[in-house]
Amino acid sequence: MLNSFSNAGIFLIQSIFDLYIFILLLRVVLQWVNTDSHNPLFILVARLTNPPLRLICRMIPSLHGIDFAAIILLLGLEMLKIAFLVWLQVNTTPHFIGLIVLAFAELLNQLINIFFYAVIALTILSWISPLAHGPLVEILVRVSEPLIKPIRGILPSISGIDFSPLILIVGLKLLTILLVQPLAQIGASLALGH
Repeated sequence: MLNSFSNAGIFLIQSIFDLYIFILLLRVVLQWVNTDSHNPLFILVARLTNPPLRLICRMIPSLHGIDFAAIILLLGLEMLKIAFLVWLQVNTTPHFIGLIVLAFAELLNQLINIFFYAVIALTILSWISPLAHGPLVEILVRVSEPLIKPIRGILPSISGIDFSPLILIVGLKLLTILLVQPLAQIGASLALGH
């Protein structure tokens, strides 16, 4: 019974951290793709992430459109989450270098997932309602296009079918397997001192 409460607590803590980290990472991506600041989804993300960033932005300014304050906060929150979960599960404090590598791997995985699911959602919307417009569609297009466009330049449509989203999805999953998973394994090994 106690183990069930412990598992539920760990799940709840991880979910809260993951949700806020996702929103903060979404802010970085939306800024990177120059999303319209009047877009309702962008406004919501900005409102949810502005409070902790106000103080950090004073010390760490943006440079060339990259919100370094948000990136530092992302890394810090991810490291805090991992350290807390390791402490709860194994009752030990992870080594700092391993913690940084694990946090970076986890953030990279979440970033890849944002692009992966944006492409899938945009593809499904293009089948269901090809002429759909709206704040969400605008964001999906802005997030997907920087990655799809170079593929379209290499592989044009075949018989009117655009295979570039499929190639991008496969490429993103390969990136996860070949880069993120080994990085996470190295980070876990360093963090736990194995």
